[in-house]
Amino acid sequence: MELKLRDKTDNELMQLAAKDDREAFAALVLRYYGETLHFLTGRVQNSEASQDIAQDCFADIWASRRRYRTNFSFRTYLYAVLKHKMIDYIRKTGKEVTAFLTTELPESVSEDSPEDLFLKKEQKNEMAEWIEALPPEQKKALLLYAAEGMSYQEIADVMQKNIRQIKSAIHRARTTLKKRREGR
Repeated sequence: MELKLRDKTDNELMQLAAKDDREAFAALVLRYYGETLHFLTGRVQNSEASQDIAQDCFADIWASRRRYRTNFSFRTYLYAVLKHKMIDYIRKTGKEVTAFLTTELPESVSEDSPEDLFLKKEQKNEMAEWIEALPPEQKKALLLYAAEGMSYQEIADVMQKNIRQIKSAIHRARTTLKKRREGR
């Protein structure tokens, strides 16, 4: 890879890729591949599947390179494609989307009694069901914010909404979940 390509912005590299510049696209892949694998491995928890999803993601970005719009950051675009690929994987394997919101601590780390551990697990399962029952826009905004750690602006870019709409969707989702929890 040319030294010049390393100095280019993501959007400049995508503009070159849109003109079939494979080296420019390879520079982008090299720039983000490690981060992409780290992101996926933490959620999919299967190294081979993470590599497959990452490769599919970059292949899709290459295939749609001429439609890429530079008014969004490449990183936001990449994570939007990754999210869709990950959801496709989850659907194919039968796992629930919300399964990635919580991670269990090994029992040796916990000082809770078996009863307490059971109650905590039941509460997590109940919360996952409540999240699944949210309206699609609220659920998507909440998951991108809480599970993916995206900013309001990144979520707005991914969902093609304005920040006010995103804040409102997340607020409504939290309010619904809080009411359900209090009404248990």
